[in-house]
Amino acid sequence: LSKIEYHNLLGRAKLVFSANLQETLGISWYEGALVDTLPMVPDRLSYSEMALNEFKYPSQWTVDFKNYETNREQIVKRIHDYMINYETYLPVLQKQVRKLQDDFFSGRKLYGAIGNGS
Repeated sequence: LSKIEYHNLLGRAKLVFSANLQETLGISWYEGALVDTLPMVPDRLSYSEMALNEFKYPSQWTVDFKNYETNREQIVKRIHDYMINYETYLPVLQKQVRKLQDDFFSGRKLYGAIGNGS
């Protein structure tokens, strides 16, 4: 996909799912959240610190293919819940976006520390 195609697709999606075993900041789920796409991320890597509990699933569900097969039904149920209750999750998603903007994707704290000589 081109960058434009990717962003257009993301803008039409309701959910971004990750089963990443490694990542570098996980920017795609933040991009999705900015356009009201719910994240579903494992409770591992930077997601543990960055994501609200409402959007995390247990890490062991997707740590390998065998665990995915074992937990597939729970994953599908979680996805179904997000789809059926999408509108209900939007206020929580806005809280998630603010957290990401304020704590992870803003230079405000860094600039403040530099300005104060810290």
